[in-house]
Amino acid sequence: MSRGHPRGGGQAGRGQPATAQSGGGQPTGAPTRFYALTARPDALASDAVITCIISIGGRDASILFDLGSTYSYVSSLFARFLVISPDPLGIPVHVSTFVGDSVVVDWIYRSCVVTFCGFETSADLLLLDMIDFEIILSMDWLSSYHAVLYCHAKTVTLGMLGLPRLEWVPQLIHLVGLSLS
Repeated sequence: MSRGHPRGGGQAGRGQPATAQSGGGQPTGAPTRFYALTARPDALASDAVITCIISIGGRDASILFDLGSTYSYVSSLFARFLVISPDPLGIPVHVSTFVGDSVVVDWIYRSCVVTFCGFETSADLLLLDMIDFEIILSMDWLSSYHAVLYCHAKTVTLGMLGLPRLEWVPQLIHLVGLSLS
């Protein structure tokens, strides 16, 4: 299977499909809104977002945690390292960039392994031409794992049922509430 590439290009953005989704991820006829995302230098300096390096598919990737986006994304440059093939999206997603351009995204990498604090999670990643980050983890992944982001302290905590609370802290990863004896 040949890899599809989104039409357009440029910086990462936030988007929704041409139609919004309801239960089961199937499109409905609701209109969509588009959002803009700041570039990497702005994200790194901001207290409003969190960036880090974590493993995706066994390879370290630069990550942006984005509460304002519905979907998670993988850059076309990083996607070549994934060992799975992309699937076409039934309904393309329209993403607006921070410079106001609109990009159509129509390929998805399903069930990519995201290793967070030593635990494997899974993310569906839409293929997007972007240069500032290799992966954007957004509300689809964050809500699935009950994530809590504290942007000022730059921490990400996952509260999955049946597992200890997992907390990522800059320069330090540790398990909260787990005693080792």
